[in-house]
Amino acid sequence: MKKKIYWSLALLLIVVASIFWVFKAKELVLIDKPTENQASNLIIKEGLSIAMAIDSISTDKNPAQNLLEGQPAHLQFTIQQAANKQPIKGLHPSVWLERENPEEKAVSCKDRISSYLQTQMTFKPEISLNSYFVLAMNNNASISVIDPINGFGGSKLMARIKLNSAGEDWALSKDHKKLYVSTPLTHQVAVVDTQTWTVINVLPFDATPTRLALQPDGKYLWVGLETLDEKSPMGVSVIDTEKMAVTQLLVTGAGHHEFAFSDDSRTAYVSNKNDQSIAIIDIEQLSIKQTLKSPAPPIALAFSTLSKSVYVAAENGNLLVINSTVNTTLDTGSPLKTLRFTADGRWGFALSQTANKVFIIDSSLNRLAHTVDVGNAPDQIAFTDHFAYIRSTGSEIVHMIQLDSLDKEGTVPVTTFPAGQAAPDQDNALLTDAIVPTPERNAVVVANPADKTVYYYMEGMAAPMGNFENQGLKPMAVMIVNRSVQETAAGIYTSSTQLPPAGNYNVSILLDNPSVYHCFNTQIAPNPELVKQSGQAVTVDYLLTNKEVPVGISVPIQIKLNHPDQERIKDSVKDLQVLIFRIPGQGQRRMIAKAQGNSIYQVEITPEETGVYQVFVQSPTLNFTFHDQPILTFRAVKGAGQ
Repeated sequence: MKKKIYWSLALLLIVVASIFWVFKAKELVLIDKPTENQASNLIIKEGLSIAMAIDSISTDKNPAQNLLEGQPAHLQFTIQQAANKQPIKGLHPSVWLERENPEEKAVSCKDRISSYLQTQMTFKPEISLNSYFVLAMNNNASISVIDPINGFGGSKLMARIKLNSAGEDWALSKDHKKLYVSTPLTHQVAVVDTQTWTVINVLPFDATPTRLALQPDGKYLWVGLETLDEKSPMGVSVIDTEKMAVTQLLVTGAGHHEFAFSDDSRTAYVSNKNDQSIAIIDIEQLSIKQTLKSPAPPIALAFSTLSKSVYVAAENGNLLVINSTVNTTLDTGSPLKTLRFTADGRWGFALSQTANKVFIIDSSLNRLAHTVDVGNAPDQIAFTDHFAYIRSTGSEIVHMIQLDSLDKEGTVPVTTFPAGQAAPDQDNALLTDAIVPTPERNAVVVANPADKTVYYYMEGMAAPMGNFENQGLKPMAVMIVNRSVQETAAGIYTSSTQLPPAGNYNVSILLDNPSVYHCFNTQIAPNPELVKQSGQAVTVDYLLTNKEVPVGISVPIQIKLNHPDQERIKDSVKDLQVLIFRIPGQGQRRMIAKAQGNSIYQVEITPEETGVYQVFVQSPTLNFTFHDQPILTFRAVKGAGQ
């Protein structure tokens, strides 16, 4: 009897263990598959876990943060190793948003993304998050916004931002959503929203704001103040970028101010030209810890992430190396103008406008490594991954120095290219940059105010690949606003955009290494405010009564637009586009319908062949596309005697 009980218990244990391992096996099998709740925003491919989140940015009109058309939104991709959840760093995702078309033949995600990469797109995305914009600070109190992606040559002006007076310097927030511009004449700093390209705030100052600098963590914007009144406080204002308000006024000293920051945003260094001093500031306490004297007026400051030191270029040609005190002084023998370090902090470039030379410092040894002759009156330095670029105000020629040649003994090789037809001119120089790298990191854009043009140069070319005209205005400086997806933390890639018209969308992502193609899905809801403002609720009726028409004879096709506000659309729509083709997609024609009055618009077509024809309509200003309205179908037949 006892044996039977033991065998029964053993059998029960075996059954329980079998059930356990069956479920465990299923769990192991399913580990690479998202749960039902995750299926729309998490996938496992090529050993990677990729999670997508898309959220509207809260606004007064959208406090609930629903995904509404026309509202700003934040996209985030979290990419990890599927096995151990370790973040994957250093990727460069390409991302597109495209509205789904229910009538479109099913196509794979890979084919859809491959189409985006072709010159002639089969599928055209509503939004590409792989773009950037070139901003040009003009000589007439404005900023031009240029789209460089859609080809070169001629004007690609997207918007123009108006300022209260001419800008002198600018700084871009870490997320590229806000642009700060100093306007000395009106004693202001303008705050620009780069989503809408409009000034959203103006900060007033009693003194004259000139130089701007954003510390590495983006918490504070530092504003150099200058005044002719010796009784007024002379120093810098510190602006809290979240509150958009002055947090502290620090009396650092007289004269023009330049800034440098430690890479942990704990210490700020502020030069005071007239006092010949450098103030060292505890950022957490916003208090001056120490003031060091300079043997000559300080002209430029730069922090080396390698040596963890600040370098100060002085008018007399000295380069001071500072930790808590002046540790080293390097003498170039020539008055200095500008100082910049490469991204790794190894190489510092100091320019002398009077000697037409660049002095290259090796911060690992704190020594002067090279002296290179460059153009007439060099004033600015920019870096890509492989080159240093030296712009000069007295020549249109830009000099390039290959960075990997600096470790070698002997003469440093220099190449050049012409950035325009004429020298930029010393009088047109501002505090800020007139040459900057593009996001590809193998090209630069260069502003030439003398030519009234911005030039685009790609490495390996003998001359610029193209240019962007500026409608007769002088571009004094340039900046890049990057709208592509960027790594904002380890394995986290983000971007922001304005949501397109309502509908179901594919959010397509492409990774190069490993190669991953995937299309997530999301839904964007109609925005009631846009419906009221833009007339999205327009409906279409076709007034063609006879659905069989003769071949070779002109046929008028009338489209009636219906809307509660008929007065608005009765004859004012200039972009009602009509697409006509013979099934299956042959002989496509696109025309603009002409107003006939009473909200009726018309095109005339002459069918050349028998067959079934379809008609689609769309209007960007009325916010509907070919897929939003009914389709007119008719047949062309041979008439009597044909």
